[in-house]
Amino acid sequence: MYDDSDTDGAVSWSDVSSQSSPEAAAAVKGKSKAAKATDRKRRSPPEDANGNKKQAGKATNEPTAPAASNRKQQRRSEGLEKTEPILVNGGALACPLVRKSLPAGKAASTAAKSPEAKPKSCPLPKKGKAKSPVIKLETPEDSEDSNKEENTSIKLQWGRSSSLKRQDIIPTQPKEVHKTNSIEEGRRILQWIINPVLPENFFTDYWEKNACLVQRKNPKYYSDLISFKMIDDMLIRHHLQFTINLDITSYKDGKRETLNPEGRAMPPAVWGFYADGCSIRLLNPSTYLPGLRQVCSILQEFFHCLVGANVYLTPPNSQGFAPHYDDIEAFVVQVEGRKRWRLYEPPHKSDLLARISSGNYDQEQLGQPILDEVLEAGDVLYFPRGTVHQAITEKNQHSLHVTLSVYQQQAYANLLEKLMPIVLKRAVSQSVALRRGLPLHTWQVLGESQSRSVHSQSRNQLVENVQNLVRKHLMPSVQEIDEAVDQLAKKFQHEALPPTLLPEEKLRTVFGSRNEVNAQGYCNCDYIITEETSVRLLRANILRLVKEEDGSNLRIYHHMDNALEYCKYEPTFMEILPAEGAAVEVLIAAYPSYIKVGQLPMKNADRKVEVALALWERGLLMTEKPLYDEDR
Repeated sequence: MYDDSDTDGAVSWSDVSSQSSPEAAAAVKGKSKAAKATDRKRRSPPEDANGNKKQAGKATNEPTAPAASNRKQQRRSEGLEKTEPILVNGGALACPLVRKSLPAGKAASTAAKSPEAKPKSCPLPKKGKAKSPVIKLETPEDSEDSNKEENTSIKLQWGRSSSLKRQDIIPTQPKEVHKTNSIEEGRRILQWIINPVLPENFFTDYWEKNACLVQRKNPKYYSDLISFKMIDDMLIRHHLQFTINLDITSYKDGKRETLNPEGRAMPPAVWGFYADGCSIRLLNPSTYLPGLRQVCSILQEFFHCLVGANVYLTPPNSQGFAPHYDDIEAFVVQVEGRKRWRLYEPPHKSDLLARISSGNYDQEQLGQPILDEVLEAGDVLYFPRGTVHQAITEKNQHSLHVTLSVYQQQAYANLLEKLMPIVLKRAVSQSVALRRGLPLHTWQVLGESQSRSVHSQSRNQLVENVQNLVRKHLMPSVQEIDEAVDQLAKKFQHEALPPTLLPEEKLRTVFGSRNEVNAQGYCNCDYIITEETSVRLLRANILRLVKEEDGSNLRIYHHMDNALEYCKYEPTFMEILPAEGAAVEVLIAAYPSYIKVGQLPMKNADRKVEVALALWERGLLMTEKPLYDEDR
């Protein structure tokens, strides 16, 4: 249903939530003849997720790999070294979810789980029952209509029970899309993802506090976002590269590996790795899937930050990653199959709401899990950054899930990192006391070694002087806080996905415009903007008005021209005069309402039209009425 050839051909929310079944995943058996020996690392005999060898030729209900005698033992070529995701300035090139994994120790051995076992019977690494904030939506067997409202049992906040009327949320499009508030649209999509939890309850009870698992018993709930077949089509139709767009990962015997070859990720090589028990991680799937991109681009309006997406495809009885924690708020959306998740509290208080992803943990380093549950298709699991997690598939079940990532580097600490240099620069320029030289005896009384050996009045006095200077001169002003927030917002404009336009919006923007050449060879534009034209911003966060530190003219930073790949281009901006900045401020304040161009606060009528036209031609404005014939 997706047309990747057209970036504007986004599916509607009624399409995203439709109940059509996903296409069956093609079984990958044996070794592909098209793959060369150097394309991937082979293992024989196969192992289960706990490192136990399987007996070749033993009759089972699951497909067996070729016997060891029929498969050549091959070494990876010298060019097939273990690689890791490319990181730029501490962030991932392809997607912020990419984390640099460190070598892991040996994993503690756990009992093999029966494929028929129910989620509640999963053995824990240690004795005891994990408490889990699970919200269950179970359809009674005698129900004639699974879409009706039903009573359901719910566990909230670590086991406290209550009851709720079931009501599935289907995010259909509003009647007048061009009049909607993009922030509210983002909230509506979040509601669809975490249904039946209301967003206000989610942020009160779970956000940055507790994990939240919703079990729906509705395997088709997320089925339109991605599928096994969509991934296969992506590999054929697009030039995906190992490491940049796709990772091959494995975790066996406590050892975490990334097994990326070089070059393009062609299906024979990718599915060969998958047949060997490796996990497939897609780093920027929203680039190629308009439906998933639409989810991310609308959610980023609500969260006011980049919403990333990684896709993880794991074969049966496998684990692709060692236990670790990430620096993002994670929404794990289970699309196909089943996967057992175990969550653990952060090892140290300093890891709570972590700002940097961890390395890999040994199983022995982990305590009692705070959640041990199996996600089935249609379920969603949220957990805060800093939560240690690991996941494994069952014997006869693969797993396909999407991890939506939000709020990476969005803490108060990040604001202060932008703010304090601004405050210090202003304070130094205004205060002679901060520009005075340090006393000559500073090295003798202050420092690590001096802290243990020097106890003098001079030391105490100098410490007190530094503290007084900070209290007196480094208190940020409101203006400086505003400036620092603008700098964070400018970062968002650089990272954000470009908006996905629906047909009703396209008719009102420059992207629906078409031009023709007349008989004399002159270009005729099919749009006219006057003082009577009603306009508004395309999205609430489509642009940010910023005054740079160097005192230059105002700049409008926007993400309309961003690439689908993460930070592929330099930040995009327009320089404007202060008088034109006032017009932009009015447009920001008026959103989501339309205002006439003549209402912009500029004295010259022609200049009002010029400013509106310039913003419209950049794709930043939308007109209330289509400027051209809808049936062209």
